[in-house]
Amino acid sequence: MRFWPFGRKRESRADLVINRNLHLSVLAQRRSLPPLLSVVNPDGSNGAVQGFGAPLFEGATKDILNEPLRQGDYGIVTPRQDTVLQMTIVPLEEIPQFQKPSTETERRQSGVTEAMIPFLDAADVLLDTTIRGYKDALVSMRFFLDYVKRLGELAEGVVADPLAETYRMPTDLYVKDRLHPHVDFREIGATRVEALDDGLWVSSRGMAKFNLPELEMYGVATEDFDAAVRMIIAACQQVILGVPFRIGETAFLPSQPLQIVEGTRNRDIWGDRPTLEFRDPRGQGAAKGVAAWKAAHLSGQSDSTDLR
Repeated sequence: MRFWPFGRKRESRADLVINRNLHLSVLAQRRSLPPLLSVVNPDGSNGAVQGFGAPLFEGATKDILNEPLRQGDYGIVTPRQDTVLQMTIVPLEEIPQFQKPSTETERRQSGVTEAMIPFLDAADVLLDTTIRGYKDALVSMRFFLDYVKRLGELAEGVVADPLAETYRMPTDLYVKDRLHPHVDFREIGATRVEALDDGLWVSSRGMAKFNLPELEMYGVATEDFDAAVRMIIAACQQVILGVPFRIGETAFLPSQPLQIVEGTRNRDIWGDRPTLEFRDPRGQGAAKGVAAWKAAHLSGQSDSTDLR
């Protein structure tokens, strides 16, 4: 089954841009911080990510690389120097504007699980990593994710992902059955399901990392929410790989397609972020298209799609 607009050829990834506001933050305890060489080193030995790292603060010597990470800025580059990261370590007490999700509602909305709560409660330092330079957006994103994953695991922390509006365990940054060698949407994004008066609202979070519109559906039946989530994930993956959606086109099941329209609902939530909505032709939601896709998928009537 084709998940993308029918008949569209894949476009070049050359225009894929990483949002300059992209960053991932590991919340951890200072007493658990590892040496930088355990996170990244030239040989990628002992489980480290292969690359080079160095402190950027005054008075730093090579000996610091073997000592636990401390407050300040660090630079990290790939062996080919085609990706540059910057990590900044700051005690949480020095950034009072950063608030951990503490109420049940805040934790539910930000994807905090019971397993994360002890790590979040104990965290007293924030290790924030951003991409400062890159050539290939997907290749650099893979290095970025691998670095933060390794950092989070060694620091025994939790990863805050602002543009995806979620928290993750470090292991969530690596999907074993990923849909592409470099990036799987499930590693960089999230889906949100909320009940509205006309059915479920299913939407993506995280496409903003590439300055791309978020995708959404409305009016989804409760029993079909899993199918809608899978459709959103597949659609986001195809956009990242160079198959964009355009207003007026249709996608998914040819016999019961969903039309692509400009998102106009929930603008108070989306703010200035652009969105595209999948909608039943001449309808106000996506219930029919999602149900048809689910039925076709379960019955084996659909063609298989290579998403890699």
